[in-house]
Amino acid sequence: MAQSNDNIAGRVFTTREIAKLAKLTPARVRKCVHAGFLHPSRGSRNRFEYTLRDVLVLRATRTLLEANLPPRRIAELVREIRGRLPEGRDISSVNLRLDGERIVITYEGRHWLDDGQLLLGFQPRDHQSRIENLTPMEDDRAAYRAFTRGLELEKTSLPEAKEAYQEAIALDESAIPAYVNLGRLEHESGALDRAEDLYQRALRLDAEERTALFNLAVLSEDKGEPTKALRRYTQLLVADPDNVDGHHCLARLHARLGNQAESRRYTRLCREILRNR
Repeated sequence: MAQSNDNIAGRVFTTREIAKLAKLTPARVRKCVHAGFLHPSRGSRNRFEYTLRDVLVLRATRTLLEANLPPRRIAELVREIRGRLPEGRDISSVNLRLDGERIVITYEGRHWLDDGQLLLGFQPRDHQSRIENLTPMEDDRAAYRAFTRGLELEKTSLPEAKEAYQEAIALDESAIPAYVNLGRLEHESGALDRAEDLYQRALRLDAEERTALFNLAVLSEDKGEPTKALRRYTQLLVADPDNVDGHHCLARLHARLGNQAESRRYTRLCREILRNR
């Protein structure tokens, strides 16, 4: 049996429980294990025991599983995506969907096909989000090229990646993804004030930019400002009420601050969101 623990992050799930949460059959879940993109431990009687991480992975891939893509193909895709993500982020932070026979991958406002082709467009002048077929508007092409160069340079040279994102911003002051990515690189390098300014500039263009809101909350924790972090995680949930990461972080932070009732409330909300998706 799964542990009856109010802290969902530390809870263990059985195959039947995780299948119910993901709205899949237990047999389908076991196929995901054998394909290699779920990694449960073994419990009593050698039964599989899953964690919250496994639940989130199933959530991210459920659309593909429901479309009857072979689990081994999904496992290959998961490995490819994990290789592209920054350290500390996992497939659970990625959205996957089918567009005809193509798989569209979305992460931090960027959109790819499963062959790696980028589908991202920058914000247009009215600051409303859009996704172009394959290329941005004509007047954004130079900024778009600088941004995509920054994505590639993150793999080999972070200073050059920063320069590319700075170039994208200079060419297009509405390039929200460039602010967010540059802010993340500054954040990871310890330049917290610089990162905060970049996240805030992204939010001035779009007050509900989810990644900027989340990263600002994390940055507040890194700066030793828990009250500000609580406020910013709450702002994220106003923009995105079903954001599992936001609920989980609020539960964790409230627990650390001794607010046990609030911690239990956000843990319960997190669990309900996972159950109802």
